[in-house]
Amino acid sequence: MRLLVLATKYFGLGGAEAYTRTFAEAIAASGADVEVLSFLEGDVSGHDSPVRYLGHVAARSTVPSQMRFVADALRRGRGYDLVLCGHVATAPVAQVLRRLVGTPYMVLVHGIDVWGALGPRRRVALQRAARVVAVSRFTARAVVREHHVSEARVSVIHPAVDPVLLQRARVQDGAVRSPDAVTLLTVARLSAQERYKGCDAVIDALPDAAAAAGPMRYVIVGDGDDRPRLESMARDRHVSDLVLFAGRVPAEELASWYRDSDIFVMPSVAELRPDGWTGEGFGIVYLEAAAFGRPVIAGAGGGAPEAVLDGTTGVVVDGRDRRALVGAIARLAQDRQLRQRMGEAGRRWVAERFTVDRLRAEVAAVIATAQRPSVGAR
Repeated sequence: MRLLVLATKYFGLGGAEAYTRTFAEAIAASGADVEVLSFLEGDVSGHDSPVRYLGHVAARSTVPSQMRFVADALRRGRGYDLVLCGHVATAPVAQVLRRLVGTPYMVLVHGIDVWGALGPRRRVALQRAARVVAVSRFTARAVVREHHVSEARVSVIHPAVDPVLLQRARVQDGAVRSPDAVTLLTVARLSAQERYKGCDAVIDALPDAAAAAGPMRYVIVGDGDDRPRLESMARDRHVSDLVLFAGRVPAEELASWYRDSDIFVMPSVAELRPDGWTGEGFGIVYLEAAAFGRPVIAGAGGGAPEAVLDGTTGVVVDGRDRRALVGAIARLAQDRQLRQRMGEAGRRWVAERFTVDRLRAEVAAVIATAQRPSVGAR
């Protein structure tokens, strides 16, 4: 089978881009010939990838670069058995290809990209895809409810933890953490567009959580244009000495940050705001932390609750409820045995449910259905 991936930014840093890469590589692992055309360039290394990268069209999005991407995709798009759209933004191009040469296409949907209104071209392209694959049940329900895609053509395939990181997590945890302070950790992009992740909520909760549970520190791994605001907030709350902004770290160093933490916390909020939806489509970082035996505190909205077993591998709270967040942090910080129980339950859950082998099996099954004519797809 020959498959063409149409991506917005194949080597981007975000969760949607990582999911697209994992999905494409899972198809290639089955023996398919997978080629990728990306609209924008990215920062992630593509070495040792089993897919063939055809390149990208531009460094940034402009009307001329969008037109070049469409023209390039249509020029290259003949001779494939299936087209995979890594984002709903590329689905209209795949729909044109289907009309021209009959190639079926499927679309990956991630979260806020499809939770709300879509333009008519994207909406119709989504409706006419042979298969729509969502990263969470929450997103799958939104696709059916908001865009009237047939439920029979929507599948849910949860992400998998990166096998390299999973292997590092299996190494015996020899980290020596301070007996005098509990370390909270968040791994996230500090983008003004992604404030819903809740770093500010954790900073705001720190004074009361520390007063209730004893000394603690908060480590934020990640960087972005919202960092100055968060640093200012830490100063205003008089917790600058408790908050460490570690910045962006190389992938090979991420394991050490997970090991050096006691609790992973990212109380994301999913809600419809005047400028559109916010929230986690899933939240692979919750599972990464669980793989290292760390209990997690997750937000109650969007797909995030699907990445934690509430009361077993962590705690789900309303990220807008300061009192609930303070209580969750204090409870876990005060109870080492509870942290250990939840951490071990998280390790087992990830090992049983969120491996690349599981994802490959589910991808193979959905690819088989996408290649067959779908009822209702015109």
